[in-house]
Amino acid sequence: MINNPDSPFSSVIGLGAFKAEYAKGNRGRWFSVVFGVACLLAVPALLLVAAYVGYTTLNDSGLYRVTGAVALPLVGALAALVIGAAVLYNTWSNWGLAAALYENGVAYQSRKGLQQVAWSDVAGVWQRVTKHYTNGVYTGTTHTYTIQTNNGEKFVLDDRLGKTVEELGNAVQRGAANTLFPRFWQALQNGQRLTFGPLALDREKLYSGKKELRWNEIKAVKINKGVISIRKDDKSWFSWSTASVPQIPNFFIFYELVGRFSNIE
Repeated sequence: MINNPDSPFSSVIGLGAFKAEYAKGNRGRWFSVVFGVACLLAVPALLLVAAYVGYTTLNDSGLYRVTGAVALPLVGALAALVIGAAVLYNTWSNWGLAAALYENGVAYQSRKGLQQVAWSDVAGVWQRVTKHYTNGVYTGTTHTYTIQTNNGEKFVLDDRLGKTVEELGNAVQRGAANTLFPRFWQALQNGQRLTFGPLALDREKLYSGKKELRWNEIKAVKINKGVISIRKDDKSWFSWSTASVPQIPNFFIFYELVGRFSNIE
């Protein structure tokens, strides 16, 4: 439990020892406010520019040139209005967004209120980590981690929580996997087939839709850039193009199970 009464997580109970809190810093929030306000203030200024340009163009060149002359400042005013309003709305809606990591679960604070979930109540965790490039130049990475509970409730941890969200996302996946893995392993030993999105596995085979491979047919499994590939011999790789990491719930558990039956490169 957090001793600070002002913390949104001061009322969290039953999740064990507190580890860390994740939230976007106030500096970033206020920068967004200033930027949004600046965009809105630019709107009347651009409208005045459009009016002045239109007036002078009318006097100098006639009515037929006015439309072309005022187009740029009017488009700029519209863009500034849309951008400013969107930035301020997003800042307002995400102002109190925060998450807290505990030994036995995670808590999440949003405008909907406080949500908390123990690892034992997690049905699935999905991860989507995407690196972005523009003309071959790396421009950043976006992170999205979706948690679904046993009662079907979902909530999302993403970059709105700040630059350390990847640390939080990995911790959530490890916490849930460590708690749930014995349950998955026992089901496997009981002869059940376990489903992980488009893939499934049992003690004998790995499945993808109607395709299947026995574990002794697989030389190695490779996960590269979010795509799962299978090597059936010493030379060629066979890509399971329908299977990507963001599609697979509880990827950490899937990865551990595959590693117990095959070699992961």
